[in-house]
Amino acid sequence: MATPTNGTLLSAVTTLANTYQSRGQTEESRRLTSALAKLRDAPGDDAIATAHTLGILVLTFLEHGQWNAAADIGKLVVDARVTLLGSENSSTLTAMSNLAAAYWGQGRWSEAEELGRRVTDIRRRVLGDEHPQTLSSMSNLASTYAKQGRFAEAEAIETRLLEVKGRTLGEGDPSTLSTLGNLATTYTSLGRYEDAERLERRVVEQCEMLLGESHTSTLTWKSNLAVTFREQGKLEEAIRLESAVLETRVAHLGSRHPLTMTSMANLATSYRDMDRLTEAEQLELKVTKISEDVLGADHPQTLMAMGNLAATYRCQGRLGDAVQLGTRVMGSMKTHLGDDHPLTLTAMANLALAYQQQGKSQQAERLTFQVLQLMRKSFGDAHPHTLTTMANLGAIYQSQGRWDDAEKVAEQTVRGREMALGKEHPDTLASMEDLMRVYRVLAADRTMQRAAMR
Repeated sequence: MATPTNGTLLSAVTTLANTYQSRGQTEESRRLTSALAKLRDAPGDDAIATAHTLGILVLTFLEHGQWNAAADIGKLVVDARVTLLGSENSSTLTAMSNLAAAYWGQGRWSEAEELGRRVTDIRRRVLGDEHPQTLSSMSNLASTYAKQGRFAEAEAIETRLLEVKGRTLGEGDPSTLSTLGNLATTYTSLGRYEDAERLERRVVEQCEMLLGESHTSTLTWKSNLAVTFREQGKLEEAIRLESAVLETRVAHLGSRHPLTMTSMANLATSYRDMDRLTEAEQLELKVTKISEDVLGADHPQTLMAMGNLAATYRCQGRLGDAVQLGTRVMGSMKTHLGDDHPLTLTAMANLALAYQQQGKSQQAERLTFQVLQLMRKSFGDAHPHTLTTMANLGAIYQSQGRWDDAEKVAEQTVRGREMALGKEHPDTLASMEDLMRVYRVLAADRTMQRAAMR
């Protein structure tokens, strides 16, 4: 690699600024143009100083959720610092970590993992296992694992981090609270909702006292708590909390920030679960449009928004729209995320439900059975999402008149949901009603058989 100079860095940034302007990315172009003016006015010809200024700009892009610009400039900074300072220099490792964060935001999780592992390994060797920068790298790596659906690996790192930070920084330190919140989010993904809620309530309460109710971190933990509420069937609490988070995020970040879009999507899902389908559709259409504009059509967040919209179409009885959009989402997720990623499995399960409502029972059964096998492998038999898929398969068996198979599946679902969710959870109660219906059909069938034998 040729040694970068101040001139080559400025030329590359100028090209990017012009590219952003031609694409209509006016805010990114404006930030780059402003940085260029300051750099050209700076005395001397110091490429290291220029890379430092660009590194600060990367942080600004990350803060505003402008992942593509953060990645573009971040790559320039990393390449410059590796050549000028070496790959193990502290400033170089910081630049690598920031570039990994940009990749994370872009949904380029394999690249984020590769870079994050490299930074973590170097910092462990150079700084030690318990140095704050090493711990920060480990936390970022755990977040990447979670995005990849590798929740057990994320949990292992976060549990270790919590022990070290609690011992070295104290349980009330903001960094410790952040790790506690991340662990709670992982618990939600693992279906451990009661553990997640307990930790999230604690994090929210302490963050409100330390940082304030409207701080970005406080809002993140409130949003995650709302998701945990929804997963437990506490829909009114979920809607109330997520609505407040969304209102604050729109006011502070604007409607096009990725965090704001996440809040919109979460609130829409709770609306759908409450059968407030028109409100869900309106929000999901908005999220999908903004996400396509800001992140691109193939970004995981965009695909998730489209998948949510397809699920709402299905609930509205718009089965043709649901299948058309759901098929597109499933194909894109398989291509970009893999067959066994949690988001892919959700898309497959939702498409199977649409097939079932269309009366395409065989297609629904094949797809649901495939999802169930993958979920058992990835999450285990006791995960709430696995149990939901099991319940869906049981419903298909009922529609096919396979009542003995339906009975076996329904009994397994009830037992699993009682253990995972509790006897009073709406999903558990629905499974109990479903099992009783199967029992009644089988009892009536056996009565008819006995009568026929007389």
